[in-house]
Amino acid sequence: MADQSARTQPAGPAPIDERVATLISLLRRTNHLMVDEITERLEASGFPDSPPSFHPIFENIDPEGTRLTVLANRAGLTHQSVGEVVAELERRGYIERIPDPSDGRAKFVRLTDEGRALVRVAIQHIDAIEHEWTQRWRAAGLHGDLRSALHTALRDAAEPFRRARF
Repeated sequence: MADQSARTQPAGPAPIDERVATLISLLRRTNHLMVDEITERLEASGFPDSPPSFHPIFENIDPEGTRLTVLANRAGLTHQSVGEVVAELERRGYIERIPDPSDGRAKFVRLTDEGRALVRVAIQHIDAIEHEWTQRWRAAGLHGDLRSALHTALRDAAEPFRRARF
């Protein structure tokens, strides 16, 4: 007969392989892997000074420039943290601050020629990385355009919040 005490003992933490894999955790892990890959590829392409902390700025800056407060809002980061990253990017020559054409007291953050070069190279790498991940997802049984599905779902999820603000 089996030892009854073994069954009544409280279970310890689940081993790592038995953790619940939520969609949130899987998206976060996928994001980390993709960002690490972009960073490695940028370094190999001659941009060794472009860590992941810079990516939210490059992702959210408009071609003609963007106010710091807008960058912070789009990136979901604090004004202070974005200001620190922008200052570092400015020191490295990737962005510059220029007067806002609609309000001379405010500043726009915009890409320099070197910043645009980095973004062009990054977009090429991102396209390749997304293609590789799409192949993985298809091999795993996911069909369809994941980017479009995520874009639509995010837009639809944000709509009630936009309506509630106004």
